[in-house]
Amino acid sequence: MSEFVDLTEDFKTSKTIAVSYTKRDLLLYALGIGETDLRFTYEDSDDFSVFPTFPIVLPFTGTENDVAGFPSEAMAEGAVMPGLPGTKFLLDGERYLEIVRPLPAEASEFRMTSRLVGVHKKGKGALVESESVIEDANGVAYVRMRSGAFLVGANGFKDSGKSYSVAVPVPKREPDVIDESTTSPAQAMLYRLSGDYNPLHIDPNMAAMNGFSEPILHGLCTFGFAARAVLKHCADNDATRFHSIRVRFAKPVLPGQTLQTRMWRESNGTRIVFEVVVKETGSIVVNNAEVILKPKAAL
Repeated sequence: MSEFVDLTEDFKTSKTIAVSYTKRDLLLYALGIGETDLRFTYEDSDDFSVFPTFPIVLPFTGTENDVAGFPSEAMAEGAVMPGLPGTKFLLDGERYLEIVRPLPAEASEFRMTSRLVGVHKKGKGALVESESVIEDANGVAYVRMRSGAFLVGANGFKDSGKSYSVAVPVPKREPDVIDESTTSPAQAMLYRLSGDYNPLHIDPNMAAMNGFSEPILHGLCTFGFAARAVLKHCADNDATRFHSIRVRFAKPVLPGQTLQTRMWRESNGTRIVFEVVVKETGSIVVNNAEVILKPKAAL
């Protein structure tokens, strides 16, 4: 008998769930990441648009339009996480989101298909990577997302599949631009209304059980703050220029802390390398990060 877990069936299996959203969902998400531009916060704006990182919440919500449990029904139905022996807990390690074509800024229904793409040894555990594609009823792709989860303590497996995890070092010069945004003490309370109802982000008792002095901010909220900073300073808040974003989460953020997004323009301004630092502590909380922008349209 093999001493390793057989992941053959895990790699063959995919899960498809229905996902949908309303204009109200788009507005609430934008507010949850600190957005104030009317293009993303006012439904009657002439150029009202979906904020590019909004799709990151759809695996949490599915078609739910009310408060959901955690994990939600959509999370349970769409999960492709393999069971690895020794796993103590899971950390959200890396994220990638690519806009294949812009989502409509109207209430819409799609389907999301997820599959396991890689399981690799990393430190004292495993980096488990999955990919989700959001498509319409005709199979036309709109969004591609990849998630890298770190399973602490996982063992008894062989490296399998493909890894999309890459190093993104910051340039050895001062940032070209720094955005400073102070999160609200209630930031996690607001962001959770977009679908991630993990009690770690609101319940002091749950936070203490996980070793935190108080509830922490959602990593994906920090992700949204960073994307907002890049789009604002490097693309004139033009959502049509956004192609993709990748990040690695390094440390947690507390609601009320100030986020400094430090940006370096590369490749004639179409590749923005960035990191996020908590001003009060100097800690880097997001690294290995970049946004790829489409070139500005010629006038």
